[in-house]
Order: sequence, then structure tokens, then C-alpha cells
Amino acid sequence: MSSPTPARLVGRHILVADEDPAVVAFVIQTLRGDGHAVFHAYDGRSAVELVYALHGCDLVISNTKVDGLPGIDLIRQLRRDHPGQPIMYLANIGRSTPAIEAQLPPDVPILREPFTAEELRAMVEELLDGSGRGGRPKHTLAVEPPPPPGN
Repeated sequence: MSSPTPARLVGRHILVADEDPAVVAFVIQTLRGDGHAVFHAYDGRSAVELVYALHGCDLVISNTKVDGLPGIDLIRQLRRDHPGQPIMYLANIGRSTPAIEAQLPPDVPILREPFTAEELRAMVEELLDGSGRGGRPKHTLAVEPPPPPGN
């Protein structure tokens, strides 16, 4: 009698460092539903430790504040220790400011609350396939008016 083969996870390893339970639940549900292995760090220290422990963290998603550490400080530390680590910043309503966002590394895209599952998936896929690493203006999901006709 043969043993069943373990299921092979086809998704990627994604770390969510956020303290808002509703946002965390939404991100985890959406990305796990797409087949990714999603881990939640409850505080800044856990986030750093998980990135080291995973040895193959494909993406870190952080926000304005992670318990015990401002999100920008977490992102800076990860960028310093893991320069090639793809990172996405979730701009929280009422907490993220232009001054905070100006401190982000230029290759960290911003996804603003409120966002849909489709917007989250689009940015995650850009980062996972490498096309989202070219700089923030590429995809911030802020709605801009269309150009005037004829331009």
C-alpha cells in the first residue's frame, strides 16, 4: 500500500505584517485562495524573524504600523538586510501620510485602502513576476483622470 503524496503548494511564500485584523484576514483569505502560502507576523520582530526563517520569502506586505515598530522602519530594516526582497506597502486610511510614504524606498509600491481583492492580486502578481520592482509610479492604484481626448 502506498502512502499518499503530500500536496504540492504551487503558490509563493508571502508574509503579511499588519496589526489590523480585518485587513489581515482579507489579505490572507484572498492570497491563500489563490494558492499562496501566507504567513502573518503580529509584530515587527516576528516579521523580521519570519523573513529569515522562510529562506524563500517571495513577498512582504506591510503597512503604516506593525505592533512595536512603525511600518517604515520595518521596511527599511528588511531592505537593508535583504536588498532584493520584494515589499508592498499598504497605505492605511487615516494613518499613512505623504511624509511617511516619501520615506519608502522607490521600488516599494503603495496599495491604498480601501482596495479590492482584484487590486491586491494585480499588485502581488506584478511583484512576484518582477515587473513591479521598477519604482512606485508604475502601480499605486490611485485613480487618476484620463487624459484629454486627442492626447
